[in-house]
Amino acid sequence: MNEIITVKEMLDYAMEFDVKRLAHQIFWAVTTDKIQLTDDSGRLLEIHFDAEAIREMTEKNLLGLGRIKLYVVPSFNQYAFYYANNILEVSGLHQSLFNERPVRIIESQRLQTKVMYFVDLDAEYALIDFKKTIIEFPVYLGHAAPQQYHLYRLDRQKGGHKIV
Repeated sequence: MNEIITVKEMLDYAMEFDVKRLAHQIFWAVTTDKIQLTDDSGRLLEIHFDAEAIREMTEKNLLGLGRIKLYVVPSFNQYAFYYANNILEVSGLHQSLFNERPVRIIESQRLQTKVMYFVDLDAEYALIDFKKTIIEFPVYLGHAAPQQYHLYRLDRQKGGHKIV
């Protein structure tokens, strides 16, 4: 029994995991009537894509993918984790939360698949899955010690580095 993966399922996957080029290729194929969302995704291999049109769509980021990124800030001998649109949002949020100007802000997309233990929630999540539960950005996720996968929410404004 061969279960097919539909074009819609492939598009959903590409958009969920910010696979920009694939998402824009599928979007182009659907909007130019080369394929239907209900078709077997294997049919995508038979399509002659317009590379220039897809490149333009991807550069313009027509689908709005990848705008929210994971950032890490060295802080209190640990690392503070944030989801935000850009470095300026991270800097502002970090300063307002901890009265500390970030010396360095690192875009850390490679850590998206890491499973972290969120101490205040008593739950483990892959960061990319946790991102889907967030409604408003930028957001502070917590602090973790180097090479550790436990995120603690610190509250500098309540008098120290206490776990919230």
